[in-house]
Amino acid sequence: MTVRLGLVAASRIAVPAIVEPVADVDGVELVAVAARDLGRAQEAAAEWGADRAYGSYEELLADPDVDAVYIGTPASLHREWAIAAIEAGKHVLCEKPFAANADDARLIADVANGSDVVVMEAFHWRYHPYAAQIREVLDSGVLGRIDRIEAAFDIPEGRIGRDDIRWNLALGGGATMDLGCYSIQWARFAAGADPDVVSAEAVCPVDGVDGSLVAELRWPSGVTGSVSSSMIHDGEEFVVFLRVSGEQGTMTATNPLAPQKGDARITVETGDGTQTYDVATSATYYHQLVAFRDAIVDGTPFPTTADDGVRNMEIVDACYRAAGLDPRPAHD
Repeated sequence: MTVRLGLVAASRIAVPAIVEPVADVDGVELVAVAARDLGRAQEAAAEWGADRAYGSYEELLADPDVDAVYIGTPASLHREWAIAAIEAGKHVLCEKPFAANADDARLIADVANGSDVVVMEAFHWRYHPYAAQIREVLDSGVLGRIDRIEAAFDIPEGRIGRDDIRWNLALGGGATMDLGCYSIQWARFAAGADPDVVSAEAVCPVDGVDGSLVAELRWPSGVTGSVSSSMIHDGEEFVVFLRVSGEQGTMTATNPLAPQKGDARITVETGDGTQTYDVATSATYYHQLVAFRDAIVDGTPFPTTADDGVRNMEIVDACYRAAGLDPRPAHD
């Protein structure tokens, strides 16, 4: 079976997420692109090698020759188009964050769980061998009892211009939505459980939109932690890491987001010294697309389910509330 894939939105993220890896993934074919403007859809389809272009998302979802869709719209539109795609019988790979807020995420999950299609949140890092390496270190017991988990995704100020949709509250903007959703998922992955948000502080250069947010976490086991994200980081370099500290040592996973950049590594520091582990530089998006195909064709289980997307969004919303902000509004 070949999975015939369509793009809901001719978005920038579609290039690394779908257009680039699809050529290397057997059994997946990019066949259609939809945009709100037909000319934009035709331009993207010609550039990206898709045979069909549609000037509306509805037309794409009505195409019987499209088996699955990648939703690359702003987060505020995920609920509407994910549900429409599921109801049209299409498998869904939905860009992160899963929805504008946890309520919208639950609506998607309810429809997904009542269907027979695959609905996967596009947290691409989770499908890379790097994630398994991190898990192996944590499960080895080398760190002893885990005491604290910290995760960060900070981007230097000026890298995301103020005209970017990530500064638009109505479209689901905010550092926690775009970047912190990763930090939260790294922390949840490391702990193997979901935390409570104890406190949070945000800086909002745009009213209601967090340019940065830091949250303190606590798990029922007593493990503490923090997650941070920033679009206004005052350093010159990206700061992307997961750090887990235990009674016997500390593991730092550098750049769990994109090991394909070549700077990812695992460093374990204990009383016996320091060990550094190299990481494969294959593209996270390749592994994600393979997992999406296998879930559709073979029913292979996958971790970034709709229910997991709800849980991540619940923590995103809790971070906003703890910082005195409202969760991102639903798009009606």
